[in-house]
Amino acid sequence: MPANSKQNTPNQDEIDLVTLFSKLGEFIKKAFLGLFNLIISILIFLLRKWYYFFIAVVLTVVTAIAINKSVDSYYSTDLVLRSNATDNQTIMASLDKLGGYAREGNYTTLSNELNISMEEASAIKDLETYWFYDIGDDGIYDGIDIEKRYLSDTNVVKVEDEFVVRATIYDPEFLKDIESGLVRYLESNPLFDAINKQRLSDLQGKISQTQYEIEKLDSLQKREYYTNPDDLRQKDGQIIFTSERPVQTYHTDMFRLLSLKQNYEKELSIYPAVVTVVEGFSSPVKPENGTINYAKKAVWFYLGLALLLAVIITFRKKIWISKSR
Repeated sequence: MPANSKQNTPNQDEIDLVTLFSKLGEFIKKAFLGLFNLIISILIFLLRKWYYFFIAVVLTVVTAIAINKSVDSYYSTDLVLRSNATDNQTIMASLDKLGGYAREGNYTTLSNELNISMEEASAIKDLETYWFYDIGDDGIYDGIDIEKRYLSDTNVVKVEDEFVVRATIYDPEFLKDIESGLVRYLESNPLFDAINKQRLSDLQGKISQTQYEIEKLDSLQKREYYTNPDDLRQKDGQIIFTSERPVQTYHTDMFRLLSLKQNYEKELSIYPAVVTVVEGFSSPVKPENGTINYAKKAVWFYLGLALLLAVIITFRKKIWISKSR
């Protein structure tokens, strides 16, 4: 009897396992069919109540047009700057202060700071600065950190060479004057101007020193090239220890020094100011707050309201009975 019991145990376990999988399959099948039927029921309900959603779309269009007619259109465009005198953060903080004046409606101060007319200053809705970011540190800009969510992300590299000034304005005709005013504002800053003058002086010194090193190396190379090494070993009764230096070493050092000098001269010539405009403001075509933008925001409100009304009106009797109980 015990032997038979041991032989029947595996078969019983197999039967239980098959039953379990069979029940699990039935459950999944019923759940899938139930979900499918629910989706079909919702679609049928929505199709039957189409007129609610049609009214919602009409109200969306009317509301978007009404809002667009009642408010001034504004546009956004970007200015890309390179900070030459100091780090980007210092320059960006100075520009963010101007954005604060615009948001507060302090157009008098904004006009004085940028040296532009009151009409041009009042056309500025906002000024904001943003970093470029580089994912993977491959030297390629991957975007603008508009949401400022990459500033604390160690996997993303902030681009230190350039940054973005985003202007939101009411009249694009003033963009060039505003761009000139921003550059003029930074150039006239006493601290930035002093730092930049010191930078230019340092560059001049580096160029002079590098040129001196080049001439000294060139002279040494010519001396060793045209002079017999045997004649250098004894001079005025003194023994001079010399070592023959490979010509290729002189060439390497000379190219390195020339490359350094060219880089200094390039920076001095191309980036002499406090900042450099890499890419100026472009004329925007479409406003940020056009009819379509308002419609995108309003449509979800009206569709949600239409769905709520359709459900309440359709099932009002059931809702009333459940409340009475």
